[in-house]
Formats: sequence, structure tokens, C-alpha cells
Amino acid sequence: MTLDSYFQFMKWAFILWTSGVIVLLILFLKKYTFGNWTPDNPNPYHGETLGMPRGFFRSVLTLSLLFVVVLLQIGYIRFDIEEIQVKDMMTAFQMMLAFYFGSKVMHHLASTDKIKTKAIAENIKVSSEAETAQKADFEKEGSVG
Repeated sequence: MTLDSYFQFMKWAFILWTSGVIVLLILFLKKYTFGNWTPDNPNPYHGETLGMPRGFFRSVLTLSLLFVVVLLQIGYIRFDIEEIQVKDMMTAFQMMLAFYFGSKVMHHLASTDKIKTKAIAENIKVSSEAETAQKADFEKEGSVG
């Protein structure tokens, strides 16, 4: 495979991928955004972007970037393309992965932290109520303590 044939392959691969993404977007728009929704049967994704399922655009962008990175990596290995050009795409892909998984981890940590904070607040409330009940055992207020 020559370098020119590789670039032709890359061009057609990008055209095919872009066409597939556009067709998928049109199908999802037709089904979710402009679907036959009624008040009895509302769109369950009404509050999301364009009324589509949650994470649709994020997944399309992630898969598109993955597709480009894989094609560029193949070209880099096969034809010794300059490393700087491919390195930038790899860095972008790594940052996207770090952001995606980092935000998911922080979401789970924050929800766990809320549960722990609620449990601690309930323990403090129970212990303060118990202390109040102990103080109420005395007949005179000056007898406490």
C-alpha cells in the first residue's frame, strides 16, 4: 500500500463514517425528537438534548474520535508519519477519556459523600436528642451538670 492509496483509504473511511453518523443522527431525530409523542405517551427523554437518550452525543463524539485516532495510529505505524501529528490526536483522545471517566468517578464519590453526610447528620441528631432527654430527667434546672 502506497502513501497515496492510504490517503485515499483515509478519505473514504472518513466519508463513510461521517455518512453513518449523519444517518444515525437523522434516525434518532426522527424517532425521539419528532416522534409521535402524545400526552398519554410522552417522550421519556424530553429534558435531554434534542429529546434524545442521555449520552447519545457524548457517545457519538467518543466513537468518532476513537475512529480517527485508530486510523491515524495505523498510518503512523505503517508509513512512519510524523509523530507530532499523531501525538496531538492521541493526547486529545486521552484527555477525553480522562474527562469522561473522571466526571463519572466524581459523580459516584459525590453521591456516596451525600449518603455518608446524611448518616452522620442523623447520628448527631439522635445523640443530641438523647442528651436532651437525659437533661430532662432532673426536676430543677440547676441540678443539671
